Amino acid sequence: MTEAREDHVVTQQPTPKEAPGPQGSVLFGALSEFKKDTLRLLVELRRQYGGVSRMKMGPYLVHQVTSPEAVKHVLQDNPRNYVRGRFYRGFTLFFGRGMLTTDGPEWKARRAVSQPFFHKPRLRAGAPVITDTVGQLFDKWDGVADRGEQLDITDDMMWVAMGVLGRLLYGVDLRDYAERLLPSVRFSLKAMIITGEVKQMLPKWIPTRYQRELKRHQAVLNGVMDEIIDLHRAGGGSPDSVVTALLNGQHAEGRPFTQREIRAELKTLFLAGHETTGCALTWTLYAVSQHADVRRRLEAELAEVLDGRAPTADDLADLPYLRQVVDETLRMYPPIWLFPRDTVADDVIAGYHVPAGTTVLIPPYAAHHDPEHWPNPEAFDPERFCPARKAPDRYAYFPFGGGNRKCIGMDLALLELQLVVAMVVQRYRLDLAGGNPVRAAALVSLRPQPQVMMAVHRRKS
Repeated sequence: MTEAREDHVVTQQPTPKEAPGPQGSVLFGALSEFKKDTLRLLVELRRQYGGVSRMKMGPYLVHQVTSPEAVKHVLQDNPRNYVRGRFYRGFTLFFGRGMLTTDGPEWKARRAVSQPFFHKPRLRAGAPVITDTVGQLFDKWDGVADRGEQLDITDDMMWVAMGVLGRLLYGVDLRDYAERLLPSVRFSLKAMIITGEVKQMLPKWIPTRYQRELKRHQAVLNGVMDEIIDLHRAGGGSPDSVVTALLNGQHAEGRPFTQREIRAELKTLFLAGHETTGCALTWTLYAVSQHADVRRRLEAELAEVLDGRAPTADDLADLPYLRQVVDETLRMYPPIWLFPRDTVADDVIAGYHVPAGTTVLIPPYAAHHDPEHWPNPEAFDPERFCPARKAPDRYAYFPFGGGNRKCIGMDLALLELQLVVAMVVQRYRLDLAGGNPVRAAALVSLRPQPQVMMAVHRRKS
């Protein structure tokens, strides 16, 4: 706390004023609207009140920040004044105290251990792991196509992301644990978002059904991670894995990481890593299926460059439209839909006074749907990211955050998205099953709901 105050710099502006915003109800403010339709509320706040707005949510004062200059101020210019806060309390239920939920030296020590595994040269060298994992998926999808069946592609994209993450980082194949992990992941996605429901607000010591379920799923995640750690301790895991690095790592003062701390880091990388990438893959394939002109142009580019073979990391520079499709998907459906922070000291953002202890919400979803920066924002248009056009403002488009807390997995996610989408679009045409509308749900990630049921058709060579 002291460190944050010493480094805090308030931009001098004349007579800061209170940000505009809705009144809401006397007792709960905008909390009921937030629970009812979170994404709609965030977009409407920006539309009605601009790039910085203010509202009450229950007993808490909350500011939403979406304008590029305001987002830059919080994430890049004055980040020490903005820390993990009350919105992350639910995350600790399943992540524990890992890279996502800590600040300061504690966060730096964890990030330093994992960072080498996300360097671009290392990731590019691991590209064959990604294409091999997708090839294994095709063994299943070919059969589905031949039988004329349908499937929910969300589950399979999670399966791919889990396989890639495990083989590249953990030194084990996490899909071997999928049957145990996935039910707990589904539970955690809802439990980590504090919605104000009575079952969430009751004291933990009251033995409700919800608390029993919570503890059971926590035990599953902890148990799987402990098995992976113990496997490496016994010499059975890969010596070149993030698990081994954590076992050999230490805090700044020289203290080694404990079993609990290593477990928290592995849960963080697992839950944040496979979930967000799996959602992004699902949304991209969904978007391509809904826009025949985009699909045809992407198919043509892939055919010209790859001629049916599996892509490599070196091919991606020659596939600009593929990257445009990925970027536009991340604009419309950012898997990380919200970056919450709490203020350490009073600040001024874009001329508005933000008191200490305020929760600041930075929603890429609302910023990415802002017509001031994105004309016709509800249209899926990869041409927005054409290299010949002016690039969007750095903080009008920030699907991976920004500043020193930018998502550590950004380069892996972009590599995986391009390679997987290229392989799938080359081989199949996906058609959304009739009568199955898809909507975005603001869970821990931006999840497509209820399912993304697709008919899978093999394309002719």
